[in-house]
Amino acid sequence: MSKNCYLCHSDKISVLDGKVRDNNNLNMLVCNNCSLAFLSSFDHISNTFYEDGKMLPENSKPAEREKYCYNDDFRRFKLLKKIISNKIIIDFGAGSGGFLKLARNIAKECYGVELDTRLRKYMTEQNIRAFDTIDSCPKADVITLFHTLEHIKDPITFLSDLRSHLKDSGSQIIIEVPNVNDALISLYKSNDFLNFTWWSCHLFSYNPKTLKEVVTQAGYKINSFKQIQRYGLINHIYWLIKGKPKGDKIYPKLNNKFINFIYEKILSFLGKTDTLLISISPE
Repeated sequence: MSKNCYLCHSDKISVLDGKVRDNNNLNMLVCNNCSLAFLSSFDHISNTFYEDGKMLPENSKPAEREKYCYNDDFRRFKLLKKIISNKIIIDFGAGSGGFLKLARNIAKECYGVELDTRLRKYMTEQNIRAFDTIDSCPKADVITLFHTLEHIKDPITFLSDLRSHLKDSGSQIIIEVPNVNDALISLYKSNDFLNFTWWSCHLFSYNPKTLKEVVTQAGYKINSFKQIQRYGLINHIYWLIKGKPKGDKIYPKLNNKFINFIYEKILSFLGKTDTLLISISPE
């Protein structure tokens, strides 16, 4: 791949701390000019990588994946309820279809786009209209991309092309991605987390600045931007003490909703939540 930054084309590139957890031949790089983070190579992502289900473990079951993602799917549904009500929805990178199962109760029509053959078959069995290409779907009022954009090799072209699948200038694309300014990386500087979070399937890692720049270059205006903390305080404490995830599962009684709410507000103020959510519309 090019030695220059995808976003600003600068050649001032540095290697970030931490290893790519599933591929020792890769490094996570960062542009010193615009702060976009990206893998040192995309060559391991073949044309059929996602179709063949290589992103998930071979023994991964779609129903288990749906259960695992339920809390996130429900959070998104609650947050977007008013936006998707009586609208045509396309969830691009729909996974096991958990969000669409909730959305179809209030949306006008729901469609899932998913490259993974196993997951698409599972959605069809769950009576969700699922396709391997967005060209099979009607034009949408809302397109959702939940933890999908970071997997795309050319996000600007991809987003630009999505405009033709929106009904009009009032339609929206809702994007959720991990935040490379995550507190465990940029505030607490956890080496254990750095050796866990970089993954060969996440080609890019965005922060608020670079995410906004990508959508702007793709020809969109920003309707809203929100920082979200998916994992609570006890999860972070466990990472810092034990160097492992799932502290909230091990100590569920300490996973207090009110404390997590305040913690999210603090991290959002600092710009160090683990997740970014942006709504965009065509210019």
